[in-house]
Amino acid sequence: MAEFDFEQFKKDLLDGVGAAADTVASAAKGASDGVLRFKHFNKTGRDLFLSGSVTSHGGNMSVSDGTGIWISRTGSMLGRMTPGDVIRVDWSASDKDKEASQELIVHRAIYHALARENLMQGTAFGIKSIVHAHSTYTVFRSFLEDSIVPIDSESIMILGTAVPVLLVKRTIASDEVAAAMDELVRNGGRIAVVRGHGPFAIADSLEEAFKLISCLEQSAHLLTLIEQTGHKSDICDAVFAQKTVGDVL
Repeated sequence: MAEFDFEQFKKDLLDGVGAAADTVASAAKGASDGVLRFKHFNKTGRDLFLSGSVTSHGGNMSVSDGTGIWISRTGSMLGRMTPGDVIRVDWSASDKDKEASQELIVHRAIYHALARENLMQGTAFGIKSIVHAHSTYTVFRSFLEDSIVPIDSESIMILGTAVPVLLVKRTIASDEVAAAMDELVRNGGRIAVVRGHGPFAIADSLEEAFKLISCLEQSAHLLTLIEQTGHKSDICDAVFAQKTVGDVL
């Protein structure tokens, strides 16, 4: 009969305790990350609602680490989210998708496009976020134009020269929109507007994505106000001639 190896027994026991402690620590970290993630969803959702960028049950948001997607639950109220309103779905389509926002098809296509671009560039995916809103003046301008061209200095600096408007037959849960947003990412774009439906913005955080949405809405609102004065062409020509908004107005 082999002698009892107390030292080996003690080592195995300690290794087991260590493994158990690692499991507990990992679970605790996961729970902590989940709480932190929900706080970001909750804050941005509240901002979207209070700013009028979404209706009571409109809009959706998501975050991805390149392996899974956390997205707002279908039918959730972004202005008063609960932890149960943030759903984790797989990187690829699965049965879990039915709980998520109808726009998951677009969010997933965007994340896949971003992952492809990272792979081609040899860079890490990191954390990416998407916000989809129904902001009033942005949607209004999308009926009138093929792109929304910022005119105020802040929006020019943040958004660039123009934000494309996507003309598609199906606007909600749309394969067409998913394909168009894939192309947008390939061309280096980070925001576009679905005609009659609203903008999708891509950034490293929900807050940054909301900033793109907010600046676009401000610019669309200003463009509408300027049109009402009857001086749109004069003001726009001056801005496009590289003058500052302050010089023009």
